[in-house]
Amino acid sequence: MELTHEDIQKLHKKVREWKKLEQGDSDFVETGGQEYEIINSENSVTEAVAVAPIVGGKADYSKTIVLTAGTQNKVNPLKNSFEEIGNTLGSVEGAADAAYVSGLSPQYAKMDEFFAETQKRLEDKGVKGGQIWYSSAHSQAGVPNAKLSVKYRVKEIVNYYDWGAKKAVDSGHFTKSELNYLEKHAIIYSDSGKQITGIDGNGGAIPYGQVRLYEGKSHNIQTPYLKGNNYDFDKYIKKNKFVSGMTEKQVRKIAEYKAKTYKVNVAIANYGLEMEKVTPEYYVREYLKEYGDFAPEPSKQDLIAINREYIDELHASLRTSSGDKTISLREELVRTSAQTAQLQAEVYEQEIKDKLASAKSKVEAHISELRNASFTLAHNLSSGEVEDLLSELTLSKAWNGGTEASTLASASAYTTKMTEIAGNLNKAADNIVAIDQKGAQIFEKS
Repeated sequence: MELTHEDIQKLHKKVREWKKLEQGDSDFVETGGQEYEIINSENSVTEAVAVAPIVGGKADYSKTIVLTAGTQNKVNPLKNSFEEIGNTLGSVEGAADAAYVSGLSPQYAKMDEFFAETQKRLEDKGVKGGQIWYSSAHSQAGVPNAKLSVKYRVKEIVNYYDWGAKKAVDSGHFTKSELNYLEKHAIIYSDSGKQITGIDGNGGAIPYGQVRLYEGKSHNIQTPYLKGNNYDFDKYIKKNKFVSGMTEKQVRKIAEYKAKTYKVNVAIANYGLEMEKVTPEYYVREYLKEYGDFAPEPSKQDLIAINREYIDELHASLRTSSGDKTISLREELVRTSAQTAQLQAEVYEQEIKDKLASAKSKVEAHISELRNASFTLAHNLSSGEVEDLLSELTLSKAWNGGTEASTLASASAYTTKMTEIAGNLNKAADNIVAIDQKGAQIFEKS
């Protein structure tokens, strides 16, 4: 069973709970959600678990993930962490200081042991080479997780807010080969405002992997809106917030909103210090500087492929969900199906147009070739014979314009009908939400 970044984000909610479980135990990530088997757990200054998704009553060990919580540090101690870990405040501060100085937390040694033991247990369970497929870590655990994931050849690495990353690279903790591996296999989600990582000595810079920023300030793994293996772009667009990976069209739409709603500080406006901020181009430039290049506009075929994959994920989630989660998933499934149906119709119509245009172009080329050949025969024919021959070599004689028009009309009618069906599906999705809200009101009154 493939784990998405959205799945991994949810799993992080359970690390501090599951770290107390033993190998072979199992639990659900949320009520009605996916069940996982515990492969390994660590409950010390390093808080980590290795789990495998359970599919059809059996654990899929080939898709095991190692999850590590952020080191409890003196700058941003996590709730109840000192009570949970049972270590002295000094040892926790030492970990934070060491990460600040070199970028590599002392967690590295303990995490190395954890990866090695997890690999051994997976090998014992029949996984070739004890392959750990996924890894994910938070804050100060991010850097050692990145380095160890290269060592153990983890296929997919998803980190959050890596603390001290640039210091670790500058201090020589990563070889060029390791950085190349991370470029291909690691994705790091982080806040543009660098709420906590901004004080790691290098402004929260992360010079490895593929960094995906979202607009705002937070150090909480659950803050970014994720959908599948990326941001939930629709949610960020509705909120007029930037995230890495947006298309130029999406960025410009948000930039226009930001420029339109920006409130000029009158005290400094006379000096011209804020006038740029009322123009969309200012925000477009800021996006390119902060969040990276524009993503290419997805083709309709790309969107259909993405939707089909997402529909499969929704069906899988529905099989194990209940209550509010089921209602939410049903709504999402109906809306995604509606969009897919309309896109498929539009693609079909365009394919018909393209095929007709291609065939027509070939006929025109063939006619032109025959007309040229006719002229070479002119000295052997009378002028009347040449004219008769040429009169037959025309597009109107060789191409049935009526058939072309009726074919295009049929394709257009199909698209119109599918658009109507998509509209009805969206109304059905609205009804799912309305019925849910009505049911909730009845429940409250009773």
